[in-house]
Amino acid sequence: MEFVALLMGIALLSWAFFFVRFHNIPTGAIIFIIATSVFPPEYLSFRFPGVTLTLDRIWLGAIAVQFAVDWLNGRIKFRSLKGTDLIVMSFMIWLFIRTVTTPIGQEIKGQPSTMMHLINGYLCPLFLYILIRHTELKVETLWPALGLLILFGVYLSATAIFEVTKQWSLVFPQFIADPTLGIHFGRARGPMLQSVRLGMCLNFVLAALWIFPLWLNYRKKWAWILVLSLTPLLLLAILLTYTRSIWMGTGAIVIILMLTLLEGKSRMLAVGGLTVATAMAGLIIGPNLVAFKREYTEAETLESTRMRGAFAYVSYKMFLDKPITGFGFNQFQVHNRPYLDDRTTNIRLESIRGYVHHNSYLSLLVDLGMIGGVLFMAASIAFARSAWTVWTHPLSPPFYRSASVLFFCVAAVHAIQMAFHEVSFSSIEYTILVFAAAICQVCKDDLVAETDKYRILSETDSTTKNPRYHSDHDNGGTIHSPAFRPQLSTQATARPQL
Repeated sequence: MEFVALLMGIALLSWAFFFVRFHNIPTGAIIFIIATSVFPPEYLSFRFPGVTLTLDRIWLGAIAVQFAVDWLNGRIKFRSLKGTDLIVMSFMIWLFIRTVTTPIGQEIKGQPSTMMHLINGYLCPLFLYILIRHTELKVETLWPALGLLILFGVYLSATAIFEVTKQWSLVFPQFIADPTLGIHFGRARGPMLQSVRLGMCLNFVLAALWIFPLWLNYRKKWAWILVLSLTPLLLLAILLTYTRSIWMGTGAIVIILMLTLLEGKSRMLAVGGLTVATAMAGLIIGPNLVAFKREYTEAETLESTRMRGAFAYVSYKMFLDKPITGFGFNQFQVHNRPYLDDRTTNIRLESIRGYVHHNSYLSLLVDLGMIGGVLFMAASIAFARSAWTVWTHPLSPPFYRSASVLFFCVAAVHAIQMAFHEVSFSSIEYTILVFAAAICQVCKDDLVAETDKYRILSETDSTTKNPRYHSDHDNGGTIHSPAFRPQLSTQATARPQL
């Protein structure tokens, strides 16, 4: 293990040098996701007084150093805070307040530490979001990140197949084969030791694979070969997670891709065919999806489904007692015990004793109250509006629109998982979300700046009565000046169709 750790350290330093030299924050964020997934504390960690260092945390330090180097060299574009950023910061401030005003260390045995929950689930993704927001974004900036992401998807898919077929000698890291670590042993769970996180990463790769290489290069054979060869592998790995919410997320991605990549009759036929196929599948195999054999029996799977009602009932009762400020971050398990003794309902509340919450929306309401819930939903809506602005903006080039579609796909998968799982115990889930959200925010900022520049030029020229230009503002303030129409027709309004 010491020799492997030495090799990993040398490799990490080499990557850090390459990373700092070529100043690519988005690529660093993808490497962080890979490091968090493949090299968790179960694989390698270094203990210092009062702190445990893992490879992903060390890599965060490398990203910070790289950002500082870029700042000194004038390669960072600091952007002013927008409404979306202020909402996100407001939520994080309230989250921090409800963490520090709760007695630190007030957790039950086996429950994740409150401070580590805060750091891993929220602060690390927030740190990356801030750095990406101030990065100079270009098309070539994302291609290294995309290449790493695709290779990561191939590795995860192969690992999923080896797990289910029990080819343990081919699995890396070897701790994946240990049934005492993590959960969901028997399904495909990857190095994350959890099927949900594996499925979210696979869906992230699937969406990025279709959106960027194919949509931006739809006339090139290599793009079709790449996508058509890897898609079945990714879909098989997603199937082997045996996780219904992950399958639902994949279905959401397919629908979003159909609505955005297709137009006219082809879109109608694709969506109609998918609707009919889904309805038929629901009638034929729908009952079996409620209770099917996974790492445990069909009856236990059915019990897992029924537990959702118990979580909802207990959360509702707890929310009624503290609706405004909540019980404090990470406190659902600490304070839910008296509510499990409620005998006024036929729901078997005891079934959730000892379990972490299985619904992130309800968990936020219980922990942070109405204030936290409203701020979280406001941030989600603001991100969605930003992505919609990028998608519909008349100056938006195909690359920017691709970024907005990636956010729609990632957000849909994330929203579905939040309804069935707690998605903030690791850095993986929210880092995937903020990666897509931050890129969309950068695109929106650049589009707004470009629109303002055209508006100033158009207004200036109209006041000088130059016949070459004329003011053609609509109610929304969009500029349609003849001098810029060639750019609009070739770059912004041109939309690749499959």
